[in-house]
Amino acid sequence: MTDLLTYLSDLAWGPPTVALILGAGIYLSGALGLPQISRLRDIFGSVLNSGASQKLSISTALAATVGTGSVVGVASAIKFGGPGAVFWLWVSAFFGMAVSYAEGVLSVKYRRECPRSGGFWYVLRDGAGLKFTAILYALFTAAASFGMGCMAQISSASAALKSGFSLDPVLVGAICSAMLLACLFIDGFAGKLCSVWMPFFTGFYILGSLAVILKNISSIPGVINGILAGAFGFRPIVSGTAGYGIARAVSVGVRRGVFSNEAGLGTTAPIHAVSGSGDPDRQGLMNMFEVSVDTFLICTLTALAVLCSGADTKNISDGAGMVLYAAGSVFGEAAGKLVALCIAAFSVATAVGWSQIGLSAAEYILPKSKNIYKIIYSLCAILGATLALESVLKLSDIFNGLMAIPCTAAIIMLRKEIIKTGVKRPD
Repeated sequence: MTDLLTYLSDLAWGPPTVALILGAGIYLSGALGLPQISRLRDIFGSVLNSGASQKLSISTALAATVGTGSVVGVASAIKFGGPGAVFWLWVSAFFGMAVSYAEGVLSVKYRRECPRSGGFWYVLRDGAGLKFTAILYALFTAAASFGMGCMAQISSASAALKSGFSLDPVLVGAICSAMLLACLFIDGFAGKLCSVWMPFFTGFYILGSLAVILKNISSIPGVINGILAGAFGFRPIVSGTAGYGIARAVSVGVRRGVFSNEAGLGTTAPIHAVSGSGDPDRQGLMNMFEVSVDTFLICTLTALAVLCSGADTKNISDGAGMVLYAAGSVFGEAAGKLVALCIAAFSVATAVGWSQIGLSAAEYILPKSKNIYKIIYSLCAILGATLALESVLKLSDIFNGLMAIPCTAAIIMLRKEIIKTGVKRPD
């Protein structure tokens, strides 16, 4: 069964899916005049000048995307793809920003009013005219929310807190379940929690990563050289092996970039649709900001800390061990607790963010099912803290891959609307 799920997961996230997302990003980047560079001031200005409700939506969306993939996932990419994978992670994120802009534009243009709601299913139904596909997309989203959105995240948090603080997984699951119940049943609680939780722990993680990098600052030139050499095969290695190494770096780096920032999946559309923004262009810029924080800040700091510390040269079997080694080079015995705290914080934040995404999907499929969804989702936290989840993770990977195809296809179908919004904008 596990082999079958692995095969289907690799199929769902194979070269065609990644090429579809990356190709859409390259096309939109050119059509919109490279907004990642030309509108950099607007990107940050859209966030600095946003209202309270918009800041809450940004915090919740960041919570859903900045998870363990931005920490352990990046280290794993280096482990299996080499330092060159970091460069291709940057490339995928750069073009992913254009895809994320498109998602933000469409999430506002096709949201519902009275009461305000949204999600990429409305884009598929009302914009692309794909009613059945919209239902399938919502089903995939709801299913992924239980697995990758909740159980996998709480499993990571539970394992980290058990390792770092010897906390009982059942206790961790119960606390997380109660927190998720509050987020789901109390209006606005998720956004307010994320608006405090995310800036604090993101700042905490940034300072810790910078401490590792600054201690090993002399190794930065070698690290940058290693990233570029790995990305383009400049190392003097055996002919044929070089080509394989480049292909591996590209594959791992691009896939990790897509997994981390979720550009091309449309997952944060329900969160942005209910924000106070009525300007599709402005919302698109906010989406681009989220990708830049996730990949160009958090993921980059993780990569530099791991590479500067030399963790990639040690015989360490997994990404978590590499992050722990990097932190240990500065914080010594306290590293285990600090890393555990960051992993747990990001994991729980992701579960909170996904609770809002999955709830919106469930309401679209069965409007009267939201209370049932809320209870099931909160109970998944207890299951995630106590059960082995390899099959659940593989299944969630498949659902995420199935979300990417209709989402990116709709963006391509509605590209004229997106380009018109981004190019013909008021000054």
